[in-house]
Amino acid sequence: MLSSLESLASHGDNLLILGDVKHKIPSVSYREDREIPPFLETLLRRYRNVTIVAGNHDGGLSAILPAGVQAVAGRGLKLDDVGVCHGHVWPAEETMSGSKLVMGHIHPSVLLTDTLGTKSNEKCWVRAGFRRKQVLEKYPSCPNELVVVPAFNPLLTGTPVNRASSARLGPIFRNALVDEGSLVVYLLDGTNLGPPPRK
Repeated sequence: MLSSLESLASHGDNLLILGDVKHKIPSVSYREDREIPPFLETLLRRYRNVTIVAGNHDGGLSAILPAGVQAVAGRGLKLDDVGVCHGHVWPAEETMSGSKLVMGHIHPSVLLTDTLGTKSNEKCWVRAGFRRKQVLEKYPSCPNELVVVPAFNPLLTGTPVNRASSARLGPIFRNALVDEGSLVVYLLDGTNLGPPPRK
């Protein structure tokens, strides 16, 4: 993962991580205490700015962050015209004031089945519209689009968005602010699968 992130530095000076830098939810484990600071220090040598939007797994993370890494609450922030958040708590009003909202937390995937019945769970990006009326009952403005990013960790496949039984995670989905009929799924190579086929 480190070498992949280092190679991405050729595309920009700033690195934004949408949470879940660590795994243990309530606190920092001994191993995380030893591994996370040097990992982030290496990234600071490649990027001018490293910012982490805290996720639900990031309890105690701020205590072990090296100098130079900025931590932001999970409610997110606005960068230019894009709001970014982790997705496990309600986004801040400012976060919702951009034209797009980009979030993590769900770790979306799509369950594919071939003609022989072989199943494959593939990471994916999800784009969707909002139910504007519902959003405006809670916020003064409504983004035009939601983008949900897949998990960066290769060991995490994700939650299939095309399983009827899959629980929607986070308040945005749980409270029906997303127009689920507008969901469009993209594989990591950019292939547009359209609406997620229901299983």
